[in-house]
Amino acid sequence: MDPPKKHPASPPPPRWQDEGLEFEITDFGEAKRVLDDESISQFHVAVNDSPAHWKRVRRATLPTDRALSGQTIDWLLSLPASLRPQHLSTQFPRVANALAEAWGEPQECQAALEKLLNCERKGRKGFPAKVQDELMALRNWTQVF
Repeated sequence: MDPPKKHPASPPPPRWQDEGLEFEITDFGEAKRVLDDESISQFHVAVNDSPAHWKRVRRATLPTDRALSGQTIDWLLSLPASLRPQHLSTQFPRVANALAEAWGEPQECQAALEKLLNCERKGRKGFPAKVQDELMALRNWTQVF
């Protein structure tokens, strides 16, 4: 007589089932509509030009937003005098601080400069011409190295 066949033990349930995650069943079209509406409403200036909206969306102001950091001053002094972004530094110190922080990482710096020069967010005026010229000169100079 053959020994009785044992059924293999069932594997333990996946970990995510043990965590008790809750999911809402929804229709794909409805989910896409909601996401599309949210992304339009968040970045479409014509719809959301109220100060309350922008106050909620923007990050908290830092002291370095209004003045150049020591790192930025060192960065400016390390650049050739003809390349120093004077207009950027005086009009947009927060942006200059961010560039100085990214300067040591070539790919990060290139990405930051491209993003600043090619901003596609609706309702943006862009930088003044002199600031754009400085940003383009920095981008061109970093491409050489």
